[in-house]
Amino acid sequence: MESKLTGLQLYAMMLVFLLGTSIIYGTPRLVPDSWLIDIAAIVPYLLLTGIYLALFWTGCDRNLYELLVAAWGKHFGKLFALGYSVYFLYIASRNLRDMVELILTALLRNTPSFVIVLAFVGIVAYAACGGIIALGRLSILIAGMVLFFFVVLTCLLYFSDSIDLERVLPFLSEGLGAVAGASLRSSIWFPYGEVLVFLAFGSSLGGAKTLRKIGLFSLLSATAILSFSNLLQTSVLGIENMKYSVFALLDAARLINIENFITRMDALVAFIIIFGVIVKSAIFLYASAKGAEFLFGSDWRGFAPSLALLIGALSIKVSRNNAEHVSEGLVYAIYWLHIPFQLAIPLATLLLLRLRLNHKEA
Repeated sequence: MESKLTGLQLYAMMLVFLLGTSIIYGTPRLVPDSWLIDIAAIVPYLLLTGIYLALFWTGCDRNLYELLVAAWGKHFGKLFALGYSVYFLYIASRNLRDMVELILTALLRNTPSFVIVLAFVGIVAYAACGGIIALGRLSILIAGMVLFFFVVLTCLLYFSDSIDLERVLPFLSEGLGAVAGASLRSSIWFPYGEVLVFLAFGSSLGGAKTLRKIGLFSLLSATAILSFSNLLQTSVLGIENMKYSVFALLDAARLINIENFITRMDALVAFIIIFGVIVKSAIFLYASAKGAEFLFGSDWRGFAPSLALLIGALSIKVSRNNAEHVSEGLVYAIYWLHIPFQLAIPLATLLLLRLRLNHKEA
């Protein structure tokens, strides 16, 4: 029998997962009012989450891989299960690459990237091998640390007189439609659509009712934090500087100067992203290993170390430079991976399960 996460553990896991790399990269600056994009994405995200909850409810708390086989049959279902297992590895590799780019920019500029990757691959593998309950306990600690460092960063920016709300203006210069369109093109898929990975944990989530309540609460919390983070970055850097900043929160932290004593608090930003990536990548690794267990019948712990090394290799090979990495994530990954795996396949799976259920009842 699988152990179940407590409500606090599930909330902390989902909160850290949703913040992850989003709090450092921020919302893609597709329009000037980037801080409104996450708020505008709430409605479509709730619809997307409704599909996941309905899928979980219809499948009687079975995990994602079991639902795929139940809907598509043994052969096609296992093929889709393999696709999702690889998909989770790919997203984990992208998150790891985000962290590597940040560390090379802010902390260890002369360190070879593969050294950083190997170090964190070991940490991620160790965290994932502890299982879902260990990840839940770790998430509580990490969530507290991430929020604490973010509050400290905000206070330091305020006391260094770096915040000017006039830099947020002009308000809605391109109209509300541009903000809504940007939310549909980007934020709904990253990070919100990625919560599909939690369906891979099945009954460990504590049931559909628990997932619905905790999921909604974590969504609102993450949306508030990400929107505030983007507002903070814009009020410090200004709209024009935000357009050309890769790590906007990092650039904002560099402006901290309190009496020439407290300056350049880059480490705070680094801690925020490092802790978030460790948990998020471990969640994806655990979900992928559970998929391998489902497909090949062996214990998932035997797959975790080798899959972690694969994540590390992919993080290096996924793109040649940071510009290509960002472009791939905002264009190709959305249309070729996120939309099929986060929307099309789950929706089709839900419809097939409902048809099969109605056929049995008839």
